[in-house]
Amino acid sequence: MKSTELTTVATHVADQIRTMILDHRFKPNEPLLQDKIAQDLGTSRIPVREALRLLENEGLVVIRSHSSARVSRMDFAECVEIYKIRERLEPLALQESIANLSNTQIENVATLAESLAAPESTGALWLERDRLFHLGTYAGVSSPRLLKLITSYWNSTQHYRRAVVSTFSELDHQIAFCEHTLLLDAVKTRNAEIGEDILRIHISRAGTRLANNSNLFDWVAN
Repeated sequence: MKSTELTTVATHVADQIRTMILDHRFKPNEPLLQDKIAQDLGTSRIPVREALRLLENEGLVVIRSHSSARVSRMDFAECVEIYKIRERLEPLALQESIANLSNTQIENVATLAESLAAPESTGALWLERDRLFHLGTYAGVSSPRLLKLITSYWNSTQHYRRAVVSTFSELDHQIAFCEHTLLLDAVKTRNAEIGEDILRIHISRAGTRLANNSNLFDWVAN
């Protein structure tokens, strides 16, 4: 297999494994058996190995000695720490992004915000749209390093976001909707200062809920 062909196949395989991890079909700390994955996806072992390396760079997979790979898993303290980091890092990204967003990118964010309020937008679908909405607001960031950090934190905490959202009441969803609406308005008006404040509160609320519910980590493992 040529290098360019291998890269293309590995990227495709990585996309499929990523989706299975984010959808909780592969659970935290679950072994990722290369031979079985290759058989299930109808490919050889080599692109699977390369795909797992790509996912390791994203924070979704941990590769140990002798190419043993598992889905990343955090302990309670690590996850709470990452929410604290996100609370400081993502407002910075939003600040740097807002002025650089194109009208098309803002329209995309607006469409995602609207989709989050749709009746069918629940569970895994809501989580994915929420992820795309927030990452969409950072599309104007010029620093690849900053974007890579943020994306990695979003990926590695996906299971824990799922656990937090599983505890949402109707009021929680309404509050999230209001926060998304305010964030969207800040993006549309290119008001970085207001956007930073709203985003900081938004992430802090999720982090506090997680910190107050350590039992959610038992849910993630099951």
